[in-house]
Amino acid sequence: MSSNMHQVRYAAVGQDAQEQKHAATNSDTYSDIGKVEVTFNVSLSEEPEEKQSTKCTTGLILKVVIGLIIVLGIAVSWVSLTQFVKSTYSATFDGPFFTIWFTTAWMMVCYPVHIIGAMVLSREKRAGGLRKLYDEDQAIFGTYGLTWWSCFKLVGPFTMIWATVNYMYARALGIIQPADVTAIFTTNTAFVYVGSWICLQERLVLLPAKSISVFLSVGGTILICYADGFGSASILGVVLVILSAVGAALYKVLFKRYMHDATYGQVSLFLTVLGWLNLTFLWPIMLILYYQDIERWDWEEMPWVYLCGSAALTVVFNFLTNYGIAVTFPLFIALGNLIGIPMNAAADWVFRDIPYGDIKVWGTILIILGFIIMLLPEPWQQKITCWKEGSCPCEKSIMNMDPAENWNRVEDSRDQHNTQTAR
Repeated sequence: MSSNMHQVRYAAVGQDAQEQKHAATNSDTYSDIGKVEVTFNVSLSEEPEEKQSTKCTTGLILKVVIGLIIVLGIAVSWVSLTQFVKSTYSATFDGPFFTIWFTTAWMMVCYPVHIIGAMVLSREKRAGGLRKLYDEDQAIFGTYGLTWWSCFKLVGPFTMIWATVNYMYARALGIIQPADVTAIFTTNTAFVYVGSWICLQERLVLLPAKSISVFLSVGGTILICYADGFGSASILGVVLVILSAVGAALYKVLFKRYMHDATYGQVSLFLTVLGWLNLTFLWPIMLILYYQDIERWDWEEMPWVYLCGSAALTVVFNFLTNYGIAVTFPLFIALGNLIGIPMNAAADWVFRDIPYGDIKVWGTILIILGFIIMLLPEPWQQKITCWKEGSCPCEKSIMNMDPAENWNRVEDSRDQHNTQTAR
């Protein structure tokens, strides 16, 4: 029995030894496998990063290239549109409101073009169907979508602003040259900031830099007026362009307030409805101006080439602007308007034999500088205009607080900045 017990013990010891050896073998195996897995994972993690970096670089380059093409398209379409509207004026035609009514009516094609493009180019949109696409786009009009009430309530006021702004722009082109009009109209960027501060509760922290932009724009406009003569008839054209710039700024601010970040499809639907309201309800104004001899034209000698060209260019300009904002950098869209100034001056010189005087050149430079300052990134402007980083007490929301609460908030901001600096 003792021998059996010894045999059992030896067997147990042998079994333990085998199990330990097997466990050691498994441990070595698992450790080896672990090493292989770690090496394998590292190789996998490095490869996608390289591919992802390459894709990001390619996407950025493509975005920049598309943006530059759109910039050129916006500049050319804007310059051509301005020159075409200028060319409509003749001894037998003086109808800026008719021109605006006719060209705006063409905006009705915006949404149909968007639908065709979405169905052809987007597999996702095509799979969802027209109904889903329309439901997404009409969401901009509120909970119930596009109804008669939402159409008149939302788009109606914008239609009136649109018609007024473009009428003043077109009327100014009948008085002064296109290069002067485009240069002065660029000041609407400064008015946009003022309107944004009033209506959109924008920050006042950037007020010093923005103020410089406004002053430069005003100074450039004064120089252009001086070049033409303050007492001449051209002063009326300058005033009309300034009012048009203010109206355009109001349009942009109100659109941002009520439409927020609308998609390209939503903007296209909005412009189509705007074109329809213009065509349907603004024609009596056109007839009143005609029969009161405020505007005149001869139906047998209508400048249809220039009118149709202006209408087509209006659609192209708005299409490129809205599409460009959706697919590339917004800065590029602004640069398209900026490039239009020297291009219009060159067009006046080449096609109309009208030189751009030295004083106008300096005025245009001031306006361009003001425009560029307005486009600078906000962090750059904030570092320049703030007394200390993170301690800017000139927020609009802060100004509405009680003095004690305002002071406490400024002190907390300073303490936080000091703590971050110490770290």
